[in-house]
Amino acid sequence: MSEETPPTPEPEDAFVPIAHDLNSCGLRCRLVFSAPLDEDPRSWRQLIVSGVPVGFLQCEPDTDPATQAKDLAFHTQAAVLENLQVIEDGRAWPHCRAGHPHPMSLASDGEGQWPYWHCPKDRSYRWDVGDHPGNAG
Repeated sequence: MSEETPPTPEPEDAFVPIAHDLNSCGLRCRLVFSAPLDEDPRSWRQLIVSGVPVGFLQCEPDTDPATQAKDLAFHTQAAVLENLQVIEDGRAWPHCRAGHPHPMSLASDGEGQWPYWHCPKDRSYRWDVGDHPGNAG
C-alpha cells in the first residue's frame, strides 16, 4: 500500500485569515487566478480590494501556515497602503484602535509562531492575523 501525498493547499486557503482582517475593516477582497508575466500561476493570485486590482500575491506551497500567513499579510498590507488613494474609503489597514490613525504593525514571536498585528505605539494592543475585530477594535 502506498502513502498518498496530501494535496497542496491552494493560495485561497492560506489567504483566509487575511481576508477576514480585510473584511472586518470594511474592505471587500478577492483573489483572481492570475500571475505576473513569466510566473507559475499555480502559486500566484491577483489581489482585488474593493474592486481595485492592487497587486499579486505569491503563496509558497511548502511553507508552514504561520509563515504563509505572515508573508501574505505583509504583502497584502503593502499593496493596500500603496493603493489607498484609489480604494474607496481607503484608510490605513489594518485599522488600529479608536483615535489611532496609523495602521497596525505586523510581527511574530519567532519562526513557526502565528503572526499578529500590534499597535506601533502600544505593543500590548494586538490581534492575531485572522482575528482582527475591525472597526469595533
